[in-house]
Amino acid sequence: MGLRSGDAPAVVMLHGMGHWTQAAWSGLADYFASTHRVVAFDLPGFGASDKPDVGYTLAYFTSALRAVVGAAGVHDFALVGHSLGGLIAANYAAYHPGRVRALGLLDPAGFLRTPHLAARIAGSRLALHLRLRLRPPQAFVRATLRKAVYDDGAIGAGERERAYALASDPATVRTFLRVYAGAADEWLGMRALHARFAAYGGPTTLIWGREDRYIPARGLRTARRVYPHADALVIPRCGHCPAIEYPALVAERLLANGF
Repeated sequence: MGLRSGDAPAVVMLHGMGHWTQAAWSGLADYFASTHRVVAFDLPGFGASDKPDVGYTLAYFTSALRAVVGAAGVHDFALVGHSLGGLIAANYAAYHPGRVRALGLLDPAGFLRTPHLAARIAGSRLALHLRLRLRPPQAFVRATLRKAVYDDGAIGAGERERAYALASDPATVRTFLRVYAGAADEWLGMRALHARFAAYGGPTTLIWGREDRYIPARGLRTARRVYPHADALVIPRCGHCPAIEYPALVAERLLANGF
């Protein structure tokens, strides 16, 4: 998705794990389309992007973002990431603080510890071997989507059908497991990870859904220690996907903070 060019300020959007650009950002992008150049893409391994047989580490995703913004020719931009995308955005901003005009993190991964053993098991060769041969039932996918939002009606029929199709794709399943495997070492070194993130001191917005059942809102406490200068917002009656559930409110807050 790329809208408006020329002298318009750029905003780069990074979706979360298992998501894809249109489902994650269409509502929010509408609030930027007339004034900004919006750059959004399916992360490698998800949506319509290639799904190479590689390690899906934080470094790999950060490198992919670096390549995309380079190809798009944007050098000074606002960066917003959701969930896994928030983790990637925080990492990129830490390494390239001079290029990120403003940072927005929506229910970001990386601020609550994932148990090391569970992450290792999820990414093990045995788990990968088994999961690639299993097709998740639609009931499981429905439950996963329902858990992602406060109001089940926030996810449309088209997005549900697309989610069912992706959940049956072996390459996408492989990506999920590789992400968990790659995250294990990062989670072990979370203190060093946060110290790195703190290198970014530009305008920062932290937004969390109060009823997030995937990355609970208590993660905001850690995020605020990393970014003590940040503007923080907790949205009541909101689950894991603020940009889908409350796009107008999210856009208003980001625009007020340098986007």
